[in-house]
Amino acid sequence: MRASARTLPIRLPPLPGEALDSWLEATARRLDTTLGDVLLYFGFPVRQRAGNQFRGIPADWTIFLDDRLTAAVAHATGTVPEVVTAMTLAHYDGRALQLSPEGRAVTRHVLWGRGRGSRFCPDCLRSSEGRWQLSWRLGFSFTCTRHRRLLADCCPHCGRVPRQRPRSGRSVPRPELCGNPPIRPGGPISAGCGADLTCAPTLCLPLGHPVLMAQDLVLEIIDGATVAFGPYRAVPQPTPAVLADIRALGIRVLSDLPAAVLREQMPADIAEAHLATDPVVPRTELAADRPGFMAPPRAADTAVAVTMALGILQQPGIHSAGEVLRVLLESVREELTQISVTSIDDWGQGISPVLQSVHLAALASSLRPSEHLRYRITTETPRRPVRTRRDIEQRARKIPTMFWPSWTVRLAPPAGIHARALAPVLAALLLIPDSRMSLDQAAGLAGDVVDGIEISRLLQELDDLPQWPDIVTALDRLADHIDTDDISIDYGRRRLLDYTGLLLHDRWLEICRRTGTPPGTGRRERIARSQLFQRLSGLPVESLPDDLGGLDSAEFRATSLHFTALQTPELAHALQQEALEFLASHHIHDEPVTWQPPTTLLSGLSLPGPDPGDVDLPRLHQLVRERQHPIQHAARALGTTVEAIRHVFDEHPAPAPPLTKTTARATGRTRQQARQAIPAERLIQLYLDEHRSLRQIAVITGFSRRVLTDLANEYGIPLREGPQDYKRRGTVERDWLIDQYVHRRRTLPDLAREAGMSTANMARWAKAHNVPLRSRGGASHSQALRAADQAHRAPRVLRPALSGQGASERLRRFAAAAAFPSLGAAASGLGLNAFTLVAQINRIERELGGPLLVRAERGRPMTLTPLGKRVLRAIRTSQDGAGA
Repeated sequence: MRASARTLPIRLPPLPGEALDSWLEATARRLDTTLGDVLLYFGFPVRQRAGNQFRGIPADWTIFLDDRLTAAVAHATGTVPEVVTAMTLAHYDGRALQLSPEGRAVTRHVLWGRGRGSRFCPDCLRSSEGRWQLSWRLGFSFTCTRHRRLLADCCPHCGRVPRQRPRSGRSVPRPELCGNPPIRPGGPISAGCGADLTCAPTLCLPLGHPVLMAQDLVLEIIDGATVAFGPYRAVPQPTPAVLADIRALGIRVLSDLPAAVLREQMPADIAEAHLATDPVVPRTELAADRPGFMAPPRAADTAVAVTMALGILQQPGIHSAGEVLRVLLESVREELTQISVTSIDDWGQGISPVLQSVHLAALASSLRPSEHLRYRITTETPRRPVRTRRDIEQRARKIPTMFWPSWTVRLAPPAGIHARALAPVLAALLLIPDSRMSLDQAAGLAGDVVDGIEISRLLQELDDLPQWPDIVTALDRLADHIDTDDISIDYGRRRLLDYTGLLLHDRWLEICRRTGTPPGTGRRERIARSQLFQRLSGLPVESLPDDLGGLDSAEFRATSLHFTALQTPELAHALQQEALEFLASHHIHDEPVTWQPPTTLLSGLSLPGPDPGDVDLPRLHQLVRERQHPIQHAARALGTTVEAIRHVFDEHPAPAPPLTKTTARATGRTRQQARQAIPAERLIQLYLDEHRSLRQIAVITGFSRRVLTDLANEYGIPLREGPQDYKRRGTVERDWLIDQYVHRRRTLPDLAREAGMSTANMARWAKAHNVPLRSRGGASHSQALRAADQAHRAPRVLRPALSGQGASERLRRFAAAAAFPSLGAAASGLGLNAFTLVAQINRIERELGGPLLVRAERGRPMTLTPLGKRVLRAIRTSQDGAGA
């Protein structure tokens, strides 16, 4: 008869969680018929092989039913197919176990799948008249939380696991009795073993026992789709992955945990039950060789493994779980061949990323500092590297070789490691998180200005700081930000640009003219160019092509720091525009000059360096500009570091202090103010359109005629011929002027009256003829002439330094000092005051337009620069010529 047309005369509803075989046996018992008759009634296929004691009962029907049989059972019993399916192990497929592809068998080496048989609770069988729960067949079931006792593993009489196959179909079922084949030869097959399973002894557990709570949690995990408690809260995981984690940790407990440690960490009753040798329960050879690899054969073993595993996985977070796991690993270290980052790969299949993170957190104390970065140990979820080399190369293109100053200041300790040395190391370290790259490889990608040895040395110093975990967290956050956000600067491209045309001399003079900045004698220009180079390229200033060298000297760095402090907003803006024009000349139009990562990424972290945002900006400007204190003094006064002050000045240049009329004219500030007050259009209107004179315009604007004349020439406005124009009256011969002014000692006013011109005009003729003028109360005129004559006959390189009194003596002292290892030693050896000697050499350097000496530093004597060597040769040549 067709299954869909037949229904049972008596229907028995299944109990919650009941297994299909148990329900059908209970139905047969209620109908007082054999199980075989009931199955035949449902249309189960009948096996005809002679001698099969389970004839007509498929071996896998408690695991999986096809759609036809499911529909037949549902129709005959008056239930729905979903309820029938829920009573087979297919209900747990993909969650608590894994079925074979055809669905006919449980995969035993995955998720502790049990191929056959079932544990049981004797009290449950007694109270339900032999009804069996489906969950008892799971490898993760070990207790009955209702009756608070361990599940029984086997029949107390025959010692075998019950219900490994369906009962015989030729008798009325009695499911509370053992249905295994009889152990007595010749016994009736239908009767089976026949032992009363409700009398099986098991361990009773008190209320609140950890094993009972572990069972409740495991069943809750199995019934849900995802898990989000404890360390899984940050990254929720599917149920199979969490059960795989429990299995992996259980393997370690069952395989390697010493008995003494287990007794310390588990209640005595369950520990002794686990450690006791039970001769009744069979142990397969594989289970003995690899405990926990397959479902543990005893409920006590499973209880110990799961309870200890959940003791780790129930911790509030990954790092607290790692602390507990560290204790376990230290306990089993002697049993394992190795414990490393990758040893967890041998713990089983399907382990979740969360357990891998917990494992890394457990190993944190034994990892090298670089591995803290590589595995992101201090983050909420440590992990093994997943980025490819291409990913890291893309990250490297977004990082300047000299790390961003706003971050370097925060990550550098106030003492011990200089920010200038730390910056390229930080750039290389930023390539380590989530990568498999070595330190040397990272250094190469970051600009190749340091090597792996130097990085490792500074890493050790950083690791010794109490703020090291927060430093790692900061770099991890920044690496994530760079990988996920669009960074507007390609430093990989900028490192390859040609910077020989950056801030040429004419451009520097033009910027100084427009901003009212004194151009200096060459050093300021080199400082401005080097700072602009570092801001654009991200490389250290030593990488800038420079003929004079010395960019890495302590003196140049000190001067550069002073230049930064005195830089005005106008000059900073002009240099910014120059940098943009330089980028445009290389076809880069979509990038800013610089970019800084947001410092909000550092919130909540305790870092060794100060926060530049805490610097009192008005007071800093007052200290450095108005009171003329050096930056080092300002840093001490404000309780911060020199590098923090440097960064603040880079971002917020101090306004120039008010100038007197004389200093404004000397520094070119007057012309700058005139340009701002009188643009070209205004001057054209006043001078050309309204035909006003320069004197009239001077009265209107408040600027002198000389300033207005220069401004007109700068704007290309032709000046009118007229009385206001300067004209020399008459001609003065050089020989006459020398005879009258030098030899006869006549005054300029006296000579001007004789020639019929003004004193100023006569002074101009003296200047044109290179006749030095006598100063009021100054040296004799013959001395000045001899100095001028000596300068004329000296080598060209020395002439700028031969002006003024004592020029020759200064050069001789420089030549003598060059033979000493330091200026202090030179002053002592020459019997001079050290300050005087330094001041005289500084004056020579200003007059010649470049440094002559690379000052001595710790462990390195003073040496000559290329310019210094040329000057020394010229001095010696002059001295040899004078001696001859």
